[in-house]
Amino acid sequence: MRIPNYYQILEIQRDASASEIKKAFRILAKRYHPDKININFSPDQIGCTEQMFRDVLNAYDVLSDAKRKSEYDRRIQNIECKQKKYQSYYDRLNQINSDWAKLELLFHALLHRNYEIGISMYEQLCEKCESNGTKWCPDDFFNYEDSRDCEFLLAEAYQNLGFANGDCSISDRHRNLEQAMHIYETLLSAEGQRPCFKHFITEVKDRLKRIYLYHYSVEGHQQMCHIPLSKIQDLNLPKRETAWMYKKIAEFYVEIDLFPHARQVLLMAFELQPNLAGAKKICRTLNLIN
Repeated sequence: MRIPNYYQILEIQRDASASEIKKAFRILAKRYHPDKININFSPDQIGCTEQMFRDVLNAYDVLSDAKRKSEYDRRIQNIECKQKKYQSYYDRLNQINSDWAKLELLFHALLHRNYEIGISMYEQLCEKCESNGTKWCPDDFFNYEDSRDCEFLLAEAYQNLGFANGDCSISDRHRNLEQAMHIYETLLSAEGQRPCFKHFITEVKDRLKRIYLYHYSVEGHQQMCHIPLSKIQDLNLPKRETAWMYKKIAEFYVEIDLFPHARQVLLMAFELQPNLAGAKKICRTLNLIN
């Protein structure tokens, strides 16, 4: 589970009453209270006891509050539901010997928006290939069009998990966004050499725009790898769209007090779009006139 199992920590059943929760807490709080630490305990024993006491306090704080307990129970049920789906897919995956059949199962998961399952299966296939000294590539199994569709679905899955407000950690979310970005960029590169999907490429560029701009936010900038402005230029967007993205980046730089960077990027925006809309406020902030 990606969240602590407070019922296990308090050694109670899910249907425990409020009085049973309080009773369990009192017993365990006495057992792990810092006053119970023996001078003969090793550092590891002391650390373990202190951690258990904190865990017991956290568990009681949640389960003794009706509203927080209800929200916690809902999250547990969602996780268990996902675990059942995982098990169902993995049971089928382990019974399959054909790579084609495994790919069909992977597509089934992605098309039905079971993103975590689909990505996990994809990464298993990649690990298997790496252990054999090769790299997994959809072109080994599909024609050009189907290979690009496969990459698009995988990038979409990574992107959805990256932007989802689920139970995964911040580092996992940003890892997913970087994976999505890498696959989308691979798609653009392939299409640049062999154009096939005009509408498809427009969608890919729109999604990359969102990921690139997320990087130029406080959270994204702190967590993700550096994204140079040249990536935005490589999208070959209309001048108005590129100028708008530069303005948003300039606003981010103002937010984190990097005024020279903000001024430089905003001037790049005006070079592309002299009549850039919505720039009056940031121009006043940067003391840019005309």
